[in-house]
Amino acid sequence: MSRDEPRADLLMLLMRSASALAEQINAAVVAKGHPTLRPAHGLVFQRVAGNGATVSEIAAHLGITKQSAAVIIEELAASGYVNKQPHPHDRRSQLVRLTAKGVDVTEAATDSALSRWNAASMTLGADTMASLVRALEEIGRDGTPRPVW
Repeated sequence: MSRDEPRADLLMLLMRSASALAEQINAAVVAKGHPTLRPAHGLVFQRVAGNGATVSEIAAHLGITKQSAAVIIEELAASGYVNKQPHPHDRRSQLVRLTAKGVDVTEAATDSALSRWNAASMTLGADTMASLVRALEEIGRDGTPRPVW
């Protein structure tokens, strides 16, 4: 296959790239002192960062059942990464928010991702990276991130 032909193995290249990035970010999180976390937890942290989220919202974000999301939240709460608070507008729901420990994890993950971005930008160049972002936005327009368990 020449470079000018469409890549039949695009899915494998995307999956390999995503796995490599997830593993690098997870390694940075583990090195920062969070050895029990998995890459899938990053999607939980991403969803609850800022204003928090309900278990239902987290389940929808992960593409799993509310029961499964509740188990993950209980594990993360028991480990001190998140806490549950009464929802300010819905008495039936609780709002899941990051604790200081959870914020520390998100900062470690963000720093690692930015480091990888910067390394790739040095190798490929800013224009190529900008083109890559536009291409990936188009390719993944209708998709949602799903955890790798």
